Amino acid sequence: MAKAAFNVSELNNYIKKLISMDYILRDITITGEVTNVNIHNNGNIYFSLKDKFARIDAMASQDDVKVELLDGVNVMARGTVTYYERSGRIFLYATEIKLDGKGNLYQKYLKLKEKLSNEGLFDASHKKKIKKYPSSIGLITSTSGAAIKDVVNLFRKRNKTCDIYIFPSLVQGDAASCNLISGVKYFNEVNIVDTIIIARGGGSFEDLFVFNDEKLAREIFASKIPVISAVGHEIDYTICDFVSDLRAATPTNAAELATISEDEILSQLSKKLSDLNNLMERRISYSHLKLLNLYKNISLKNQVHKINFMTRDLLYRETLLNNSMKKILQAYGYELQKKRFYLQNFKLNKSKEIENYSYRLKNISVKLNSKISKNRESLDFNKKFLNYYFNSQIKDKFDKFKNYEKFILNYGLEERLKNEKERLNFLNIRLNSAYNKINKVEIFTEDGLEINSAKNAKIGEIISLKFKDGSVKSKVQKVEMRD
Repeated sequence: MAKAAFNVSELNNYIKKLISMDYILRDITITGEVTNVNIHNNGNIYFSLKDKFARIDAMASQDDVKVELLDGVNVMARGTVTYYERSGRIFLYATEIKLDGKGNLYQKYLKLKEKLSNEGLFDASHKKKIKKYPSSIGLITSTSGAAIKDVVNLFRKRNKTCDIYIFPSLVQGDAASCNLISGVKYFNEVNIVDTIIIARGGGSFEDLFVFNDEKLAREIFASKIPVISAVGHEIDYTICDFVSDLRAATPTNAAELATISEDEILSQLSKKLSDLNNLMERRISYSHLKLLNLYKNISLKNQVHKINFMTRDLLYRETLLNNSMKKILQAYGYELQKKRFYLQNFKLNKSKEIENYSYRLKNISVKLNSKISKNRESLDFNKKFLNYYFNSQIKDKFDKFKNYEKFILNYGLEERLKNEKERLNFLNIRLNSAYNKINKVEIFTEDGLEINSAKNAKIGEIISLKFKDGSVKSKVQKVEMRD
């Protein structure tokens, strides 16, 4: 009798029980290389562990993973092997993951990344600007992959005027890096493109490791043409991404970054056209308003007539003025020559006359100074003589009156004698005043105060002596007082 048959669910449930009952599979540590990393929105990380001969799917919670999981990393994963009966898949639920200390591709990647970063190949200051409106694009990729179709199709949809030059290249394997380097060199030598795109679709870490080549990185850095790296998916990072002038998440994203769509161009042009039309309308409205204001203030026909008449009159007066100026200039030109010749002779003659007058004035000055000195001496002599004469007369008169004093007193003439003395004293005062006025000397300080006595003079003080015919400034050196 034949045995009863199991359905698929029963079989999968049985296999799950067998696996869950194995104590080794409940807590096991597995070493392998991480590949196909996928971080899900539910907080779980899905990946695979592989070696040279086999592969197992794995899952871990983000809270349990303390290291950065990237394709190509060798790790030690500790956890439980379980069986998912709905899909019939065996996978490892990892609760602890550590990096494996052995050398691997990821370690090479990290060492090269640190080296090139220290050399400054990733610095933003070296990044070249991507041209906004390119006329041609250079695409380095595999002609058999899906990336070239996606990029070309998107280019054609966005901008039909931009030319695309494709450099066929391997994007996986040992010879791929040489092909990629040749592509960058080619576009720099022919210089026919505005931007270079290096593109490849998704893949495992080891599949994309060709884009971690040091020579390729240095060639991209030395490129005179801006380079966009579009390798793998959004989560994939290679050395090519860091050294390029711009990184695109995917090849199609590179096509969007390298060109501007015709719709965007038309939209921008439409906006600029609208702005230009608005500006023109405002200018026209403003000019129209000014024209209307001018039209209100002036009569166009009258002004045109006046302008024409004034223009003709102005031209006629200009002609008369030019002719008159020519005649005046001709007439005065000859007169100017005559006056110039006359002035030259006059200057020569007058110069001689001035010299003669100067000589004569010097002689006159000498004679006048001599005459003034003589007159001053004569005046001093006359002053002394008059002083002597009047003093003698007064003395004689005084002696005579002395002799008659008794007679005058005896005959009641005392009052008359007194009056006569007063008259003589008055005459003496007038005489002294006359003498003083003849050769009076007035003395003033620098402040303009008059000095009437020697006691008012101070040694070292500057004083001014004003004579009848002039003044003298002097410095007081000695003061003598009379008893």
